[in-house]
Amino acid sequence: MARARKLFPIYGSALANNMLSAIVHDRLVGRFVAAYVADYDRRGILGGPARERELAETMGREVLLAMIVGVQEVLPAFFGKKQKIKLKSEETEAFDAFFRELLAALARAQNWNGEDRRQFRRDLALYSDFSARREMAASRRKRGKTAEEEAPFIARVALLLDPSMLEQARRAARKFHSGVGLLGRKILRQTLNPSRR
Repeated sequence: MARARKLFPIYGSALANNMLSAIVHDRLVGRFVAAYVADYDRRGILGGPARERELAETMGREVLLAMIVGVQEVLPAFFGKKQKIKLKSEETEAFDAFFRELLAALARAQNWNGEDRRQFRRDLALYSDFSARREMAASRRKRGKTAEEEAPFIARVALLLDPSMLEQARRAARKFHSGVGLLGRKILRQTLNPSRR
C-alpha cells in the first residue's frame, strides 16, 4: 500500500504542472517545428508569431494527450504490475484519483471551460482506445506479419505541421511521438521520485 499512498492525488497535480512546464517553458513544440523547418527547408509553414502560437497551442495539446496515455501505460509498474487490470482495488482507486487530479490540474492551468474539458476527454478517449487496441494487437501479432496501426498523434501533428508535405511531416511526427513518449515517462519518474532526478 506504500505505492498507493505515494500516488496520493497531489502527485497528479504535480505531474500536470511538470508536463506543462516541459511543453511551455522548454518550448518543446517550438523546438520540434524549428528542427522540421531546418531539416526540410520549409520556412513557408511558419507564417509569423500568430501561426507559431497556434502551432504551440494545438500541438502542445496533442503532446499532453500522448504523454497522459504514455503515463497510463506505465503507471501500473509503480505498483509492481504490468497492467491496470492487475491492480488491487485500493491501487485502482489511487490510480483513478491520480488521473482525476491530473486532468483537473490541467483544466485549471489551461483555464478550460466545460466544453474544453469535454473535448479533451473525448480526445483522450481516442488516444486511450488506440493504446488499448495496439496493446491487444501486439499480444496477438506474430512478428512481422501485421503492420502496426499508427498513433493518432502522428496524423494529427502532421496535418497541423505541414499538410502540403504530409509524408515527410508524418515521418517527423513519428519521431517526435517517440520522443514525447520517453519524455512523459521521464517526467513521471521525476515527479514520483524527486530525489532521483
